Amino acid sequence: MKGMFLVLAVFWVLPLHAASLRLECPEVIGIGQPFEVRVDADEPMSAVQVEWASKAMEIPAHGAKTLTFLLGTDVLKSKPGTETLRVIKLGLNPLAVQSSVLIEKRDFPLQRLIVAEEMVTPPASVQERINRENSEVRRILGTVSPVKHLDLPLIRPVPGKITSVYGLTRYFNDQPRNPHRGVDLRAAMGDPVQAAAAGQVVLAAEHYYAGRCVFIDHGLGVYTQYMHLDEILVREGDMIEAGDTIGRAGQTGRVTAPHLHFGLSILDFSVDPSPLFSQVWSH
Repeated sequence: MKGMFLVLAVFWVLPLHAASLRLECPEVIGIGQPFEVRVDADEPMSAVQVEWASKAMEIPAHGAKTLTFLLGTDVLKSKPGTETLRVIKLGLNPLAVQSSVLIEKRDFPLQRLIVAEEMVTPPASVQERINRENSEVRRILGTVSPVKHLDLPLIRPVPGKITSVYGLTRYFNDQPRNPHRGVDLRAAMGDPVQAAAAGQVVLAAEHYYAGRCVFIDHGLGVYTQYMHLDEILVREGDMIEAGDTIGRAGQTGRVTAPHLHFGLSILDFSVDPSPLFSQVWSH
């Protein structure tokens, strides 16, 4: 990715022998954007701990000397300013390296939508359901699986163009609501929806706002979400390959017309997935 730089930390562990851990990441990232991190060590690693924006995860290395993974920021949860990324090589001779990443403000367009009133101000009878669904989503997206199924670039779930970009400031029936934390892709009723990458289905259900939806766990805190489906064609627990058909596009939940809402979450930060349709892992 653009703006990559190298940080080197050296720790003396034996006389006349230095072990090092090197970290590559962007110096600057726009708010809401994902970014790639690369860690290189002189010696095989068993695991590393990653600390970013008050989040932490442990990544098994299985003796590798190089690890790559994704992090990101969230238009709703993150603020402009400087965040510290810290990586610790675990084991008998632990090493640590850290870098500062500047999160830059981005300006997003305004979008006004007209939907059914119960999708703006839900009746009291469904509030318990909404709370339960929100809790389920938070639990899922807050779980970090110690595996990596993800390969880049992501496959576009449907071929249609992006009709609503990430980060839109949204008003529903003139009422302000959270910014758009995914992208909307043009799709007709019944169009097949493909998995953007390999992983495991961890949610296949119908939610009040998202309609019929599928969440796929790609490991290391990365999840993709497919919302407003007309039909779900997978079950929770299924292992999915990139490009597998997981459902059919529709207009369930809070929508104005048939389309696919596609979301990407990294450590429970909802990021803009669109850069990863063309981004590949560095080597």
